[in-house]
Amino acid sequence: MKNRGKLLLLVLGIVAFACGLSIWAGYSPVVYDYEYIYDRDTEQDLASAFATALRINHPQAYDMIDPALKPRLDEWMNTHQRMKCKDKPEAFMVGRSTNPGWEAGLVCLGYTGPRHFQIDSIIINDMRVVDWGEVIDEGW
Repeated sequence: MKNRGKLLLLVLGIVAFACGLSIWAGYSPVVYDYEYIYDRDTEQDLASAFATALRINHPQAYDMIDPALKPRLDEWMNTHQRMKCKDKPEAFMVGRSTNPGWEAGLVCLGYTGPRHFQIDSIIINDMRVVDWGEVIDEGW
């Protein structure tokens, strides 16, 4: 009988932990970022993944670009400070721009106040980023 009680407590503890983990994952900005980075089924998905990877200086950005752009990405990674959000972004939009390519923009509450991140003209060819335009990363 004692073993059943211990087993029941163990099972209930595991269920409580799994529920807590699930709730945390639903609200975590880190999980949100990783969902975007690893979802690259369409050009639009790739544009959002690339924007997210640039924003947080994630090394997966190297897997998304044409190898000829490695020096440009190296410069970005070495000079850009990672932009982390306290919560899920208030707005994250990706769509075709009036210029060639895709445009991605994000607004979130950062650790130093509201943040705005935007990339213009993300050019994609054969599911590789072959060029991107201006990057805006600013606080308000």
